[in-house]
Amino acid sequence: MKRFVLMMLAVAAAVPCFYFFFVASDMYVSTAKFSVRGQTEMALNGLASILGGGGGNTVDCYMVQEYIQSLDMYKAVDRKLDLSGHYSQDTADIISRMAKDASDEKQLAYWQKVAQVSFDSQTSILTIEVRAYSPEMAKSIAEEILRKSEDLMNHLNDRVRRDSLALAMSEVKLAEHRYSEAKAGLSEFRSLNLELDPEATANSRVGIIASLEAQISMLSVDLETKRQFMSPNSFEVSSLKENIAKLEGQLEKERERLTGSANPLMLAQLEQYEALVLENEFARNYYTSALSALESARIMSESKTVYLEAIQKPQLPDESVYPERLSFSILGIVVVALGYALIMFIIAAVREHIGV
Repeated sequence: MKRFVLMMLAVAAAVPCFYFFFVASDMYVSTAKFSVRGQTEMALNGLASILGGGGGNTVDCYMVQEYIQSLDMYKAVDRKLDLSGHYSQDTADIISRMAKDASDEKQLAYWQKVAQVSFDSQTSILTIEVRAYSPEMAKSIAEEILRKSEDLMNHLNDRVRRDSLALAMSEVKLAEHRYSEAKAGLSEFRSLNLELDPEATANSRVGIIASLEAQISMLSVDLETKRQFMSPNSFEVSSLKENIAKLEGQLEKERERLTGSANPLMLAQLEQYEALVLENEFARNYYTSALSALESARIMSESKTVYLEAIQKPQLPDESVYPERLSFSILGIVVVALGYALIMFIIAAVREHIGV
């Protein structure tokens, strides 16, 4: 019995060794390293800041990583290189090859094993390792993955650029219409009121009021001085009183013209004019920002804002890497030995429990 067990163990340990050394097909690995880069040095000002889109290169790298391991990528590369035919060829061993009638889910699972991608968030570098039954196929698959990944990023960014340009153009039209209406409103106000700049007119009247107040002050001082040594009914005193009264009357009229309730037209015109000037200034700044945004969007639409920069291009492998025959054979022997030890431990524990 013991000899039979040892023979079974030897056979179990020999099976993986026999498979890996004599049956398993060679698989070649082509490695590529690349990073997703963007034109982050383009600065957008004003309204253009809402058109540049967000998202750093890390987000783009994760997006590319998910796309590489998706069924869409497998289908795209399969149409170009016939992956199904290559990985299910009869010359490959039955364990490592893909079934000819594999479903989409099984094809995806197989693809994720033979096309592995990792992302280093510290360096923003993506690494692709592609396994194939021939070195030429491994290199071709890696190159096609790079092309399809770049096509994806170009497609996404083309859409962003088109949307940004369309939005910028619509904003320019809106800003142009608003600026035109603001200028027309200001021109209509000036034409109806025959007043080019009510604010300047108001300032001039403020100056007149200040001048009248200064004259009244000077004459009042002169009147007080002459009252000290002249009769109140003297000609000079009476003349000064009359001049002061006239100036005060004129001052009152000027004040009423500016802010008084007797003639509020100037105040109403000034308020309306200030509102029109403010709207005109805002519309002009808005129009200027919209034009700047349109120019930035146009430059972006004509440039390649995101691209894949290959740090290590796919190389033609000169020797097979998988399967690791010696390592996997030793691992198989270890697994068999551990399995045997586990079974013997369980048997010993059962015997001790039942007292045998």
